[in-house]
Amino acid sequence: YYGTENEFGISVCSDRLMESAVRFCREHHCQLSMHAMGGRAVARMTDRACMEEPWTDSRIPYVRIEHVTEPSDESIEKAAAHGISFVSQPIFPYAESRSYLKNLGADRIKECYPYRRMLEKGVKLGFSTDAPATFWSDPSDPFPGLRLAVTRTAADGTDCGKDQAIDIETAVALYTRGAAEAAGFPDVGMLAPGYHADFAVLDADLLTIPGEEIDKVRVVQTYMDGKCIYRA
Repeated sequence: YYGTENEFGISVCSDRLMESAVRFCREHHCQLSMHAMGGRAVARMTDRACMEEPWTDSRIPYVRIEHVTEPSDESIEKAAAHGISFVSQPIFPYAESRSYLKNLGADRIKECYPYRRMLEKGVKLGFSTDAPATFWSDPSDPFPGLRLAVTRTAADGTDCGKDQAIDIETAVALYTRGAAEAAGFPDVGMLAPGYHADFAVLDADLLTIPGEEIDKVRVVQTYMDGKCIYRA
């Protein structure tokens, strides 16, 4: 953390536990999800995953790293080369910028969540809300996260690194198709033949409204398997 002697957090995953998880997922051909935020943690997980050959169906990343916050360029490139997926939560800097400023500083917060760089390097990236563990009034609401991804401005106006902003079409895709592919669900996330007919009807056009108004968008209808299950 900023201003401390060592300037890094702690690991809550022993090598023994990590090896056990790798072994179990390899033997059972299921995706391994590792949780890592800081650069050292992301590097530790990425480096270990790169020691393995993929053990899942080619449509499912064999390893997914959750909460990726401050990956090094080397970790980004390794993840892209080995098909390791990253999932990240734009709501964190949007809602918790005060904590980031206190612990990391104004310059370093701009280096966090380098979404544009990840995509340019070819990382299989997905977004999520991380509900219910998000510090926000409505943890399941994706629209503040969409606003952060597009504007790179937190709720309190903090600059979160505008050079890493992405367009709204890409941001929506990362919350839908991108999240599904990164988490290993290849038959959801799109409106296409053979996919589940899950979608939401909104009260505004996300593709045309100003980025600063994205967090005001609301869902008016929700469909699952083509059936309406919610009306505002």
